[in-house]
Amino acid sequence: MTVIPPTKEEIEVLFKQLKAKQPDNRVCFDCGSKNPTWSSVTYGVYLCMDCSAVHRGMGVHISFVRSTALDSWSWDQLRTMKVGGNANAAA
Repeated sequence: MTVIPPTKEEIEVLFKQLKAKQPDNRVCFDCGSKNPTWSSVTYGVYLCMDCSAVHRGMGVHISFVRSTALDSWSWDQLRTMKVGGNANAAA
């Protein structure tokens, strides 16, 4: 069975919904900057560009970072973000 990957539009809609539902997702998990545009798929948190660079420097085996606007995502990665989020990671 072949799984069709999500379209850019589906990805954009999902991230808008997640940020609208969970106010903590509107700020960087690490530094608190507003409107983060990157995510750590490993931890399901939202990051600003500066903090995403730090996470990238750690290596993908520690924190796998993707752009919420520019990169393609799989359904499994999107599910991780849906279940995760900054509030759940901080708990």
